[in-house]
Amino acid sequence: MSQPLKEDSLIKKILIYLGETSEELFKLGAVIIFAPHRFVQWGPVDLSEPLFRKKISYLKKSKYFTFKNNNFYLTPWGRVEVIKTVVRKRKDQKFKWDGKWRGIIFDVPELNRKDRVFLRKELKWMGFKELQKSVWVVPYDIEKELRALLKLWKMDFKGDIRFLIIDKIEEDEDLKKYFNLT
Repeated sequence: MSQPLKEDSLIKKILIYLGETSEELFKLGAVIIFAPHRFVQWGPVDLSEPLFRKKISYLKKSKYFTFKNNNFYLTPWGRVEVIKTVVRKRKDQKFKWDGKWRGIIFDVPELNRKDRVFLRKELKWMGFKELQKSVWVVPYDIEKELRALLKLWKMDFKGDIRFLIIDKIEEDEDLKKYFNLT
């Protein structure tokens, strides 16, 4: 996992912008193009701001974008960071719980132990709570984000992953307390 970007960096602002405005973000075959003039209209930066042009030149060197034909294209690294930004925002937001748990269960063969360890680490980062070694739950809908991240992180993931929507978990008071649900 890469080092988080500074909150006030131009790249971070652009990635937040793409997370809030891109309708194709979770369609991994879709090409995401960043247009600086639209970003400026969005509001977080002024085109006349000193160093803006210099900062834009840094984007050309960034692992999050490629630059060709006068356009910036989001790279897989950039897409991962945008989706992570969306996930962070969802985790940090106060939300109205709909009473349903979202679960993920998985079976990853022993030969692919690294994939299993990686998956558990990322589930924990995304806010999931481990019920058992291969059963994890979270109170908000995060399936499309997790599916996209899994495809971006591990194109060759070996294992069976199933997503669940759970109406009831018996004796879930500990989970409600963990997630600060009422």
